[in-house]
Amino acid sequence: MSKSAGVLNLEEALETGVSTAKRGAKTVASAVSDTGKAAASQITGRSKDTQDIVESLYAQSEKEKDKSQGVEVQGSNNQPENTPEGLEKKKKLQELRQQLHNEVYYDPLVNPPKPKEEERPAEKVEKEKMQNLKEDEQKKEEKPPPLVQRTQQRVEKFPGASG
Repeated sequence: MSKSAGVLNLEEALETGVSTAKRGAKTVASAVSDTGKAAASQITGRSKDTQDIVESLYAQSEKEKDKSQGVEVQGSNNQPENTPEGLEKKKKLQELRQQLHNEVYYDPLVNPPKPKEEERPAEKVEKEKMQNLKEDEQKKEEKPPPLVQRTQQRVEKFPGASG
């Protein structure tokens, strides 16, 4: 009997687990559908409250926009694009755009700047040696002649009675 009781408990546990999983899945599905509905109403703006808020926010700016557009429309009627001046401006603008495109985008893409060639280590060492030699020559030129140097040192070595 203990075996059959164990099997029944196992079956009951399995059924309980399955029913719990189904309930959890239904809960998750309903939460997802609620979230989807809320998102859809936000995107489409079907909610009356949302529409009222949006209309109140944009009502004043729409009026100002209409006023500014009226001024712009009046100003743009002075030079229609079909006139020779308008066509010339349009052509110049297109040329400038093409030039900018070529300089900034196309040329660097097609012809990338070549990296500078690095000096070989041997050439670099030789160049440093030459620089050192030049510096040594400059120091020698700045030194006083040997006779003046000896005289200065002799005076400094034997200061005499005054020193």
